Amino acid sequence: MEEEISLLPRAHSLRAGNLIKIIIALTAVLIIAFTAFLGGCALDSKSWVLKTIKNNYYYYDDFNEEGLDELSLYEIADRLDIYSEYYSAEEYAALVKENSGVRAGVGFSYSYVEGENTPCPDGGFMLMLVVGNSPAEAAGMKVGHILTGGIYDGNEVTFEGEDALSEFIDPIPANVDFTLLGSEGEVYKVEKQIYNESYMFMATNNSAWTPTFTDDGELHSVAKAEGREIPYLPDGVAYFSMAQFFGTAGKEFGLLLEKFNEEHCTTLILDLRNNGGGYVSVMQEMAGYFTSAMSNQTYVAMTAEYRNGRKEVYNCIKQKDASLVPTSTKVYVLANSGTASASEALIGALISHGSLEYKNVFLSDFSDGFLDWAKGEMGTRRSYGKGIMQTTFVNWQTGEALKLTTAQIYWPDGTCIHGRGVTEEDGCRTVKADWLVTANDEELQRAVDMIKADMS
Repeated sequence: MEEEISLLPRAHSLRAGNLIKIIIALTAVLIIAFTAFLGGCALDSKSWVLKTIKNNYYYYDDFNEEGLDELSLYEIADRLDIYSEYYSAEEYAALVKENSGVRAGVGFSYSYVEGENTPCPDGGFMLMLVVGNSPAEAAGMKVGHILTGGIYDGNEVTFEGEDALSEFIDPIPANVDFTLLGSEGEVYKVEKQIYNESYMFMATNNSAWTPTFTDDGELHSVAKAEGREIPYLPDGVAYFSMAQFFGTAGKEFGLLLEKFNEEHCTTLILDLRNNGGGYVSVMQEMAGYFTSAMSNQTYVAMTAEYRNGRKEVYNCIKQKDASLVPTSTKVYVLANSGTASASEALIGALISHGSLEYKNVFLSDFSDGFLDWAKGEMGTRRSYGKGIMQTTFVNWQTGEALKLTTAQIYWPDGTCIHGRGVTEEDGCRTVKADWLVTANDEELQRAVDMIKADMS
């Protein structure tokens, strides 16, 4: 069985549009697919979809069954909650491949930003995400930078209008060089490639590390990332960013923790801003790094409660090396209203088991300018508040799949944050955030100043 706790289906890395599309692109669904056998005979696709909904959908009592014969499978899924979705066989196969970490493209997400009190008053394409181990990262692209133009086949263009970047990039074939130009004179030479995505990054004040992969796409080790140190971090403090709970993220964390200990760090900052979730198994693995040093007992990571009242417990995964996160480690977490699902479940596991205190969770306090631009699509001083789980059912005869909300999620201490999130009222601290992302990450610097005050 495959289950997920994630904000929304992940969109392609190169996608223009409004903010919600960008948030989708920064997040992912938690998918644990399984083959669904519904009775002893074959069902046509629509019958299979309707029976799967009837048997498993958490909100089935509110499902509108009128006129279903006239609707496509996609339209039927649209009648469900925003987290449920139908996939054709081709779409589902592509999704599984993408969520395993195998990606194709340049490797960045962006938003068209324009207007007074924004970083781009005259309009520009802000980099919202640069995928780890992607051509974009290799070219030096960084979140918060603004793209203004490009060069391909000897022709230079200036981007004008919110569709200009996609219109420039989409027709370019794979494995062909082209150039993107930044507003501050940056020149990025890139090409569309197939690559293995990495999800974790670690930095101290004098070193930085990223995961490496073999030619066959297997996670190999970690390597120094020259020039990506964070000089303002105090001695003994390591910063970890985590993009999603997918692919090799858990194993990457373990490799980076070895460096954490080699450098004699005692304080860990885990950045979950804009991390909308991923696989439950990765969340369990991540939680296990923190609980393994506590004792030999089994610790609960979360509990799922289904429509029929059945409860299923998901445990923290015991790590062979229980010393990677000593119990004396001071843990801080950065979160915002794009922090959802598996991220919130991990926060709950750490709080429930004493690895993390509410006061050491820093929540983004977004500027009025950003909130006005976002037009109500982003909250502030809270995490997203998604405490429900999805399961993806696969039709073994056709390869098509249906993702449904199937359960409500509870932290080990019994808390359910669905609809409210982790908030300032819980005792979390807030940090001023000028925008969703910025080139110099002033928000991180402000959080580090608060940590320094704690240490003094």
